Amino acid sequence: MAAGKSTRTYPLTLTKPKPLLPIANKPILAHQLDQFVGLIQEAILIVGYKSDMIRAEFGDSYRGIALKYVEQQAQLGTGHAAMQVRSYVRDRFLLMNGDDLYARVDIEACLQYLYALLGKEVANPKLYGVLTVENGLVRDLIEKPEHPASNLTSVGMYVLDTRVFEILDTIPKSPRGEYEVTDAIKRLAQIAEVHCHVVDGYWIPIGYPWSVLNANDFILEQDFGEAGSRGIIAEGVKVEGKLFLGEGSQIQKGASIQGNVRIGKQCVIEPNCTIRGNTAIGDHCHIGPDTVVNNSVLDRHCRVEPFCQISHSVLGEHITVGAGTVTMSVPTTTKTVTSAIKGQDVLTDREQFGMTVGSHASLYPHVVTYAGVKIAPETVIPPGTIVKEDLM
Repeated sequence: MAAGKSTRTYPLTLTKPKPLLPIANKPILAHQLDQFVGLIQEAILIVGYKSDMIRAEFGDSYRGIALKYVEQQAQLGTGHAAMQVRSYVRDRFLLMNGDDLYARVDIEACLQYLYALLGKEVANPKLYGVLTVENGLVRDLIEKPEHPASNLTSVGMYVLDTRVFEILDTIPKSPRGEYEVTDAIKRLAQIAEVHCHVVDGYWIPIGYPWSVLNANDFILEQDFGEAGSRGIIAEGVKVEGKLFLGEGSQIQKGASIQGNVRIGKQCVIEPNCTIRGNTAIGDHCHIGPDTVVNNSVLDRHCRVEPFCQISHSVLGEHITVGAGTVTMSVPTTTKTVTSAIKGQDVLTDREQFGMTVGSHASLYPHVVTYAGVKIAPETVIPPGTIVKEDLM
């Protein structure tokens, strides 16, 4: 299910659908499909919002998996999304969110059963479908209850068959005005055995801009993948940690790599730069001399001028950051950073979180941004500006 608009991840998803947001220089959806290599022959992508971008990114296949696209014209909930594939599904299938990260070990565990779902205990179950489970079987499932019966929640992965479509035919809209697949699962559990497998590997939701950093941290620490260089590393460059340098990229003299760092293709890291922490720099980026990029995610075609300090931040595509820009990432009044989502301050649970910048924005020299601020796409920030609040 990859059709949603995802307003909570603005400004990143104002210009790009969430399944294409980069985690360790790879789209979320690519991370998901990687888990299925060797397990399946075909995946159906239910698309809607900016679907042309998803089609252009993936085409007709991915690593031997044939891809089919089905358009969900109106986003009327997960149940409505599932109904879009009714004419394409012949028997048993796995239905999952297209914008979270799941582990292969949990996918394989769920596939051991005729009907199953993936569950996990969470700190705030009111945001999810809350489960009642007895002897490993689902007895009840309530979507986003005001008073949750437990912390065990459904996290958006289900093993089903065509029987679920008959149930979906009969369910009404939820109080949220949507057709919920969880309502169908609840009814299925009344007439069949629906197993709950509790996460053994990982489930990483991408619900907010800072979730990109959370996922990037996890992937680069737990599953870095191939390390090495397909580019040019000048003599004297210090590498402490893991580095992958893409084809045609260069790290120039005096630079320092400290941490788990992935750098894409055709990038230039100029002299005396420091790239540290869990940092992913996308293709065609240019980092000016004497700049520090710390624990951040930069999408493709970003240019960061000299003497900048970019920390714990997420930058979209085609962003220019002027010389001497500084991102503050530590909160001044709370232990963890807060960030405004739809007009309300939300705790990020991150002790450091800098700025989130939408694509094609330009920050002129000597801009300072406060922790947690978000900047809309195509915004132009004048020299010397102190950004204390979102510019959306």
